[in-house]
Amino acid sequence: MCANISSHSTPSWDLTDLYAGIDDPKIEEDLSHIVSDAAAFETKYKGRISQPELTVELLLEALQTYEKLLADQYQPQAFAHLLFSTDTTKPERGALLQRTREINSQASTHLIFFDLELGEIPADTFSRISADVRLSDYNYYVRHQRDLAKHNLTESEEKVLEETSNSGGRAFSRLFTETTSRIVYPIDGQELTQSQLLVRFQEPDRERRRIAAQVFSEQLENNSHLLTFIFNTLLHEKHVIDRLRGFERPESSRHLSNDIDQSVVDTMVEVTVNNFDIVSNYYQLKQELLNIDQLTHYDRYAPISDTKTEFDFGQAQTIIMEAFADFSPQLAEMAEPFFSQNWIDAKVTSGKQGGAYCMGVTPEHHPYVFMNYNGSMRDVTTLAHELGHGIHDILANQQNLLNYHPVLPLAETASTFAEMLVFDKLQNQLTSAQDQLALLCSKTEDTFATVFRQIAMFRFERSAHDLRRYSGEQTVTAYGELWQKKQQEMFGDSLKLGAEHSYWWLYIPHVYRTPFYVYAYAFGELLVLSLYAQYRKEGDAFVSRYFDLLRAGGSDSPAKLVSAVGFDIEDPNFWQSGFDLIRRRVDLATELAGGIE
Repeated sequence: MCANISSHSTPSWDLTDLYAGIDDPKIEEDLSHIVSDAAAFETKYKGRISQPELTVELLLEALQTYEKLLADQYQPQAFAHLLFSTDTTKPERGALLQRTREINSQASTHLIFFDLELGEIPADTFSRISADVRLSDYNYYVRHQRDLAKHNLTESEEKVLEETSNSGGRAFSRLFTETTSRIVYPIDGQELTQSQLLVRFQEPDRERRRIAAQVFSEQLENNSHLLTFIFNTLLHEKHVIDRLRGFERPESSRHLSNDIDQSVVDTMVEVTVNNFDIVSNYYQLKQELLNIDQLTHYDRYAPISDTKTEFDFGQAQTIIMEAFADFSPQLAEMAEPFFSQNWIDAKVTSGKQGGAYCMGVTPEHHPYVFMNYNGSMRDVTTLAHELGHGIHDILANQQNLLNYHPVLPLAETASTFAEMLVFDKLQNQLTSAQDQLALLCSKTEDTFATVFRQIAMFRFERSAHDLRRYSGEQTVTAYGELWQKKQQEMFGDSLKLGAEHSYWWLYIPHVYRTPFYVYAYAFGELLVLSLYAQYRKEGDAFVSRYFDLLRAGGSDSPAKLVSAVGFDIEDPNFWQSGFDLIRRRVDLATELAGGIE
């Protein structure tokens, strides 16, 4: 364990590595030249990239200049986003975020030509120059851009889409964030934030869970008109853009962005659905453990024992650092600055955005972790999860900016692996079968949420987009019926989702902000289950290969990066092996429960 342990107070982050504050004049100074620099780039390189006589030297120079322009854009926008997410009610923060987005959009209109011309490089020319070792660090990026370019519009059309995006989809996504962040949930004389209310679903007292669910549903219903209008608008916008770009399915653009074949995702979804009985079997066990006639939506995360273990932030830090050090001292060393140098914002405050994330800005900047820490076991594992993202960013900082961020399915690898390390650490420290069962059930439910629930949401998204495309604007009731159907299917008869649960799709951020993002969680979890099994088999010999996978960042396709550690994502047996491990956990929980009885 690292010796430098911070105080037990929940931290707020220090953003001075980016800017001194919202009034820092350097923000305006940095913003002032973004558009002019982009215009100069356009003047210098436009019309020269797509030519048959393109040289390695010219393309390399353009790529490196392009990287610098993007890095200059990312820093002020990252600061604005980080600042806004900690308090969405302050107008000046929202205004700064909007200003950075608008300036970046203006700059992007001068940069659009570049990706278009990368796609227009003649095949013979690209074949000649791509073999040059000097382009090796950029080859994957350029090849992927050439695949994306098949769906590009003309330069003038791309410019119109970019110019109008901040008054279109991005504006509605921001409205969703502001709306859901401002909702307060009145319970027991308190006005709770969303993150504070969601913790109540882990309460041992069923009546407290029921009341929390009722209040949650009521407030979502009260805001359902606006949130449904936002959803309808975003789905319609995506339909129009997909039609213009020639994407066959609503999820096709996400698959292309992730550089994953449709068939791979379809296989993963099919194997998941074929294993829904694991969920049903587990909740039948949970029904017996809780001695409840019929489980419902607010029983889903109920603890199976009356003891409620809480961890202050210092305890969470200790657990995580020890778990990381057990795997590799290097892993703990990379995590330590997040605590000692305040790269984490975990306090629960009014107006703070819900959820958790890690932001990697550029390879030259350290990442930042955002969450709402309430002291639960899930908060400990959420913290580990986001730190895993951060460590992924740190290891990938040897990549250039264009290869820095892994595509979404691989982006969850380090985060989920970090959760597994912390779970093992806690499991090994417990001595009673009751405590071991409680932890195992909690982790099993987290895995269900990451795999089965995310695939259920993915299937909901596909159905919702199809319904909007072929039947026009829909009501909250219509979307709610789809939501209930797709979520209920994984439970079978083991748990009944009550009618009020039909409103709960309204608060899911990914379906508004990042369509079809969610299957990346299932991909990452199932990949990590296989990786972790390999680690348990090999021990220390596995560590260097694992770090190599993280260091690769987004420098190649998921299929190739995963194949380097010995797995084939096109094989249904690869996905099934992950479900076999989940099934064994449920079997172990059943054995532990039988021993306690």
